[in-house]
This record gives sequence, C-alpha cells and structure tokens, in this order.
Amino acid sequence: MSYARDGETMPELPELEILREALARRILGWTLCDAAVLRPGILKTLVPPVDALKGTSVRSVQRRGKHLILACGEDLYLAVHLMLSGRLVLARRDTRRTQATAFCIGFENGQELRLVETGSVKRARVHIVRDLRDVEGIETTGPEPLSDAFTPELLASHLGERRQIKKALTDPSVVAGIGSVYADEILHAARLSPIRYASTLEADEILQLHAAIQRVLREATERTRTRAGGDFVADSRREGLSVVGRTGHPCPVCGTPIAEIRFAERRTYYCPTCQSRGKTLADRRAWLTR
Repeated sequence: MSYARDGETMPELPELEILREALARRILGWTLCDAAVLRPGILKTLVPPVDALKGTSVRSVQRRGKHLILACGEDLYLAVHLMLSGRLVLARRDTRRTQATAFCIGFENGQELRLVETGSVKRARVHIVRDLRDVEGIETTGPEPLSDAFTPELLASHLGERRQIKKALTDPSVVAGIGSVYADEILHAARLSPIRYASTLEADEILQLHAAIQRVLREATERTRTRAGGDFVADSRREGLSVVGRTGHPCPVCGTPIAEIRFAERRTYYCPTCQSRGKTLADRRAWLTR
C-alpha cells in the first residue's frame, strides 16, 4: 500500500483509516512468531526489545493521527509512521523480501507484514513501547477531526493567532491526520485563503472551516473505502479532488483556473476567485530555493 509514488505526498487520515480497517480485518488475533529490524535507524526505541513481540497476539489495530498502532498482547504497542514513502505489504513469509524492506513481523500462520520504504530519503519510524506516550509525537497530537469531541470551539482554541491557516491545519498538534493535500481541499471547501492568519477569522468562518474539515475528510474516507473494496489500496491515486494537482483546470465551483504556489515548502493549490478575492497569491518558490 503506497501513497507517495509521486514523491510529493504522504498518506493522510482518509488513506490511513482505510489501511487500519484493512489490517484489522486480516491480522486481528494473529500470533507473532518473529520480528526483524532490517534497516538500521528505523526502530526508535530500545526497551522493550523487538523480541518482546514474539508470542503476543494482535488484539487491536488503532490509528492516532498519522500513526498506525498494533496493540500486541496485554501491554505492548507497535506504532508505525509511514512518513513520505513507507508502505505496508502483507506477504507469505517464504517469499523473498525486497531490499526496500525495512522492518517486518512474522505470524504463526505463515504470513508476514512488511514495512517497505522506497526512495532516497528514508524517514519511516517504528516504536515498540508499553506506554503510547513514549511514541514520539503521540502525546502532542491534536484532536481527531472526525471525533465527537472535535467541536468548532476546540478547533478555534487550537488554531493560534499568528499562524497562517494552512500551516495550522498541517500541524499535527492542532488537528490530527491532516497533511498538505487535504488542507488545500479543506480550505477550498471553506472558501479561505491558505496564507490568511487564523487571528483574522470571524466566528462564522470558524464554523465554516470546522464543517469543511469534517465534510472533506469524511467524503475522502468514503471514496477511498469504496475504491479499496475491502483490500489494501494499491496505488497513490486520490479521487474527487477539487484543487490539488489541477493547476490550470477550472475550479469546480466558479470556473476560474486553479492556481499553484510554493508555500511552507510545499505545493499549495487554490482558487483565486473562491479563496483570495480574485487575487493571485505571491509564489515563494524563488526564495525557498536560495
């Protein structure tokens, strides 16, 4: 399962939630008989040791932000962050591993779950812990945007003031699981400029942003679930996007050509009419490359 073949995007909440569902359908209750670290540095914890996983069974498959978490046995957690180019592959243990396989766990039924990371930059992370607070980034992860606890008031309290809205949405301590792709889609749905400061948002605009976050993520999750058909998603395609990757194409709302800038070191897509009062935003890619 991969979401980063274009070298630009990583899996976000909708894709990770479908991967969590697919994993739960397959490996729940399976007993681990082996675990191997095949790329130095991918395992970020030393205690408990990787061998502690042997003999435990998978009792749940969870997601927290962009972390996938296997609860193993009574008190062990295996947390995986795929980062930009990681993907999970379920294969028979007797099939050859590729050189890109960085970590794997084997099961008594002859299956093996492999974390494969292609590309030149290797950033995927694995933690084995007894307390999830020991996983880097978990404790500071913000609210889950599709949970009942995620209210407009909670969103407003997390946005901060001197921060542009896109930077806030892609900060995992503000909202869990949103990256560059869905931040752009959310801001288009909310009719807000990505470079606008959170401190300038009116109460009705906070409500608008909150509704857009939940609607865009729910619809994307359902589209991914339908396309997956109960299986792992096999490629990096995202369907139904309004602005991302559509530079020059007409906005589905007003027909204005979608524009693209470099902002916060990432591509940012927006509609000048719907989001910036007809103005073209300044492209910062020139000074970013100095």
